[in-house]
Amino acid sequence: MNRNNKPMLSVSQQIDHLEKKGVMFNLYAVEDAKNYLRYNNNYFKLTSYRKNYDKYQGGDKDGKYVNLDFAYLKDLSIIDMKLRYVLIQLALDIEHYAKLKILRLIEDNDEDGYSICEEFFEQLSDGQKEKLKQEVERNIDSKYCGELYSKYCDGDFSYFISSSPVLVFLEIISFGRLLFFYKCCADKYNDKDMNYEFYLLLACKDVRNAAAHSSCILNNLHLNTYKHKMSKSVLLEISKIRNISKNMRTKRMSNERIRQIVSLIYTHKRIVTSRGVRKKAIELLKQFDKRMMRNYSFYDKNDLIQQNFNFLHLIIDNLDSNL
Repeated sequence: MNRNNKPMLSVSQQIDHLEKKGVMFNLYAVEDAKNYLRYNNNYFKLTSYRKNYDKYQGGDKDGKYVNLDFAYLKDLSIIDMKLRYVLIQLALDIEHYAKLKILRLIEDNDEDGYSICEEFFEQLSDGQKEKLKQEVERNIDSKYCGELYSKYCDGDFSYFISSSPVLVFLEIISFGRLLFFYKCCADKYNDKDMNYEFYLLLACKDVRNAAAHSSCILNNLHLNTYKHKMSKSVLLEISKIRNISKNMRTKRMSNERIRQIVSLIYTHKRIVTSRGVRKKAIELLKQFDKRMMRNYSFYDKNDLIQQNFNFLHLIIDNLDSNL
């Protein structure tokens, strides 16, 4: 792929290309669509949701999308944006309470708060140590963590990382690194709950990162895209929801993105101990649910989207008693 066979299209050319692909402008005027693409969203992200639509096979409309209006793409992009905002908030809560759980574990086991960091660093391979040092070094001039570096680091990053008190260490590592430190603590103290939660946290990592980088999430809702084995406890929680059949559960959870969203919601309930924080998360999810279902009739001829929306709706609607 290069600039010759994939040239950048002007907004007018983008609209023409969409029309050639069968995208309709019955619910959203062409001029309004041009303005939307100029000022509200970009062509690449907006059109990624077309993956949820079938194409005609054969005949005059061969290769064109079936029943796809520009308004549907716009609606899906807004719903996805709202979802990312909610997932980020839940992920931040999870990260905060995961750190608190580590600190409680250390305190309960009379850990000095230093040796666990040293043990974690020493068990890393040379390559992993170097990568961690680079991660830490990149933040040395951070306006938010810089004071920690100036107070605890004399320039030797290996020593700084391995000899930092755990309170400092937790503030300077990435979310991905935090997960493996979580596992290290769980292994050292044989904490079965935390060991299990490590795998839940791993399931949350990708969708958390996608939301943080404003990547599209709902642009591929097709079946059987999962990469990892599903948590039995998450499936058990879903099975308690009366209106979700086993067939629905199996199909919807075979999509990796839906699986990660649901896992994040379940992990939030399991790890976050504050009722107030949990209540706020539920409020945010219900607000998202309301927006998701606002234009449900847009998708009357798209079972894939409606079935996934209905599944997420049932998950969120039952949060008070189940998830």
